[in-house]
Amino acid sequence: MNLFYWDNVDALIIAIMTFSSIVFGVAYYFILKSLFNLKAKNIRPLFAVPLVLMILTVLYDPGYVPLAIWIDCSILLILIIVAPIYGIIKNKVPLSTIAWLLTVGAIVPISIMTAPYGLIPLIVLILVLSTLTPSKSDTFYDLQTLLPSSKIRSMAMGLVEVYGKTVMLEPLISKIKKVPCIGYIYKIDIIRTDNKGRTYYDNILTETQCNTFQITDDTGTVTIKGENISLLDFPKSEHSYESNGRRYQQFLLKEDMDVLLIGKATNKDGQVFVEKDPTKNIFAIAPLDYVYQHNQSTPLYHSFIRHFIFLIVIISIVLLCNINIEGEKIVVSFFSLF
Repeated sequence: MNLFYWDNVDALIIAIMTFSSIVFGVAYYFILKSLFNLKAKNIRPLFAVPLVLMILTVLYDPGYVPLAIWIDCSILLILIIVAPIYGIIKNKVPLSTIAWLLTVGAIVPISIMTAPYGLIPLIVLILVLSTLTPSKSDTFYDLQTLLPSSKIRSMAMGLVEVYGKTVMLEPLISKIKKVPCIGYIYKIDIIRTDNKGRTYYDNILTETQCNTFQITDDTGTVTIKGENISLLDFPKSEHSYESNGRRYQQFLLKEDMDVLLIGKATNKDGQVFVEKDPTKNIFAIAPLDYVYQHNQSTPLYHSFIRHFIFLIVIISIVLLCNINIEGEKIVVSFFSLF
């Protein structure tokens, strides 16, 4: 059986392929919206592109349905590779990320030319590398779903997760408007506009500072050593502004904020404090309401990934195997794989 042309295509296969084309359209939309930051109204037609391609293919010759799906797969792979490279150019991503993308970029053409078997090592490579190089934010949110929350009074030594309200000990003065705070992230971006009027931001400075502070709950208070702490997902200060082609932003950790913190609880000379855990390489704090929001959206994301993988498996079976309908039975033959 020709991989890109089938002599016999029935209604079941056309239905599966049509549904697959809708999923590809959704994937195109979210990649371009989230990674390229394109406006939704400009990319809504992408929902329909794979579906229209599939309809035109069926009307012309249903035998070319597999070819339409392979075109959709190729476009998706191109977007997956181009989108991070675009992010590197615009946001000055580290050289380690560039090396990772060049490796994947070298494997992708080979994988497509040797498809479908060549796609397997590509998928495995992406999964392994994404697992080996998690960001601080990924590590933080993964750990906070696994670690039990500790009350401060009964907190054990070692890696802990605590939540409560922040208490300022010695104020730190922010870069913009000289606001007293516990800690801040200060960013400077160069503003660029292309010939289509789209605005881009190139980061040239990111500075994080944090003083020692305390977290208190209904059982007690613990001291947090602010050195080397990561401030995650704090809201942008109302004092952020743009001037002379640059954007100036700050994100503040202030007193009396509800937060969740993960770090290493240590007892030295009878004094308990939390600092960076060198083993897990984690010491981070985030607003408690954002953590709750993340915990609600993550199961939906994982559900989407599971269903998408299931769909890819179904597409692979349809493309690689002989499927025949004999009366009320659907017979799937794997002999075409060899």
